[in-house]
Amino acid sequence: MDTTTASNWRDQLHPETRQLLLNDIMTKLKIGHPLCDYDEDLEFQKIAHSIEQKSYGGATNQADYFDEIASRLLLLEKAREREWRSQLRPDSRQRIVNKIRETLRRHLPVSGPEGSQELWKIARRFEEKIFAAVSSQTDYLRKISLEMLTMETIYQGRHEPANPGFGMQQFLAFTNNSNAMDSS
Repeated sequence: MDTTTASNWRDQLHPETRQLLLNDIMTKLKIGHPLCDYDEDLEFQKIAHSIEQKSYGGATNQADYFDEIASRLLLLEKAREREWRSQLRPDSRQRIVNKIRETLRRHLPVSGPEGSQELWKIARRFEEKIFAAVSSQTDYLRKISLEMLTMETIYQGRHEPANPGFGMQQFLAFTNNSNAMDSS
């Protein structure tokens, strides 16, 4: 590449392009914070300007500049993905496990404390697999809802399976297959 072209890339970059990128960075930063107050908005503006300035200053050409911004936004996104799990209240997860267990109890024949304890373990593992596999709280809730709906659909109109063990085996096969499909 010609050194004149490489050194002139900043002169050839329109200010409107930088502003559009800055707006895009702000939009991405505000994901999950739709109604932020004035102070939060200022903080997001500072972060966005910092990302844009560091990318602009460190880039050797326009493509490098765009790549730098994309890389920095990807790092922020990955940090946000890790962050959502710690912000989810433990009692929320427990309520979901309880809901899964109630659904299982309605559709699978169990008796005694051992059967009830087994349903609780299955519900807990089911929730933990989904919790570990998804990348956001929205995805977590969507996936739980979808799996619960699928479970209800499988057993819809069915009061008791002919073979008491068949319902449990079918559910376990379903959960293993749905998790295997999601990881591929």
